Amino acid sequence: MKKLFSIGLLFALVAICITTFSTVYALEDHEIERRGTVKIGNFGNSTFSSTNKRDEITWYTGQDLKNAACYGRDGLDPFHAKNTDMIGAMAMKDLEQCYKCVQITNKKNKHLSVIVRIVDKCAACEMETHIDLTAAAFKHIAPKGDLNLGVVDITWKPLKKCPKSKLFPLDPIL
Repeated sequence: MKKLFSIGLLFALVAICITTFSTVYALEDHEIERRGTVKIGNFGNSTFSSTNKRDEITWYTGQDLKNAACYGRDGLDPFHAKNTDMIGAMAMKDLEQCYKCVQITNKKNKHLSVIVRIVDKCAACEMETHIDLTAAAFKHIAPKGDLNLGVVDITWKPLKKCPKSKLFPLDPIL
């Protein structure tokens, strides 16, 4: 019994060490100081539906804006977003959500709304349940554009077609 308890304790200590190392590695290796997520619900079969989703929104900046996953492949030039771009990132199995647009609206103030284009994968997001926005996109949703709020309750819906805008990249030529 003591031997079984000792083995169990050893496994628990190893698990704690691995978890601690992984967390420290993730914090050191990735800039997450101003990173956040918009939790948006399950896509099921990875296709957008036309219904509104309800959840909350936060924002990110810094190194996470560089090398958007939807670009820099298959002959496409790389895309390095700026804080002023109206773009988002989400967890994807492949790149199935690339170049799609969603309209996000403040749940408490319907006049605060923004359209963003998905251009990147979100490594820190749960699969098909989160979206990250730039600070500029978050400002359109937050009352008085206040980034210090950190989290805002929202509704969102996918758009059938992205509007033309200089605030997010155009469809790439594949």
